Amino acid sequence: MTRIDTSNWKKFKIEDLFEKLQLDIKNESFNKTFDVSEERTSEFDLPLVNAKHGNNGIMYYGREDDFNTAEMTIDIVQNGAIATGDVYAQPQKTGVLWDAYLVKPKMEINSARTLLFLATVLEKAIKDRFSYEDKCIWEKVKLLSVTLPCTDKGNPDWAYMDAYMAAVMHDCEENLAKLKCILPQ
Repeated sequence: MTRIDTSNWKKFKIEDLFEKLQLDIKNESFNKTFDVSEERTSEFDLPLVNAKHGNNGIMYYGREDDFNTAEMTIDIVQNGAIATGDVYAQPQKTGVLWDAYLVKPKMEINSARTLLFLATVLEKAIKDRFSYEDKCIWEKVKLLSVTLPCTDKGNPDWAYMDAYMAAVMHDCEENLAKLKCILPQ
């Protein structure tokens, strides 16, 4: 990919672009030992975010009836020795166990690629600012800014973000196909 021209990009306060969702455990008798699984099964099929570094922030799976859920969100890990400040796109239906929260763009976003772009920009803005001792809580995060591509009217250019990520993914797929051709089977 070529270098990105950021001359028409603009800073936006995070709280102007995103809202934090309040997603709770609905099961009043919830017991982590019995009510979640580390493996996805037919019973435990809802991805749950927690203080997880890697695996897209998904540490457990739960029963959908036990959790409030949302789709087309972004997971921000607020706690964890390594994971604090990790950010992951969650286009699928997702719930929150603990130590993380989901934010949703205030504008309707229907593209997982745009969510990926936004998650990357958010992580760049917050990851190095927080630690295990200084939690990545929403009250602090929402006051920070991110820089995004803009339209001529100064609004975030969602179409550009989607097209850019489509190009990145296409390049990755092409490179993987080339590797498969040269690697022994």
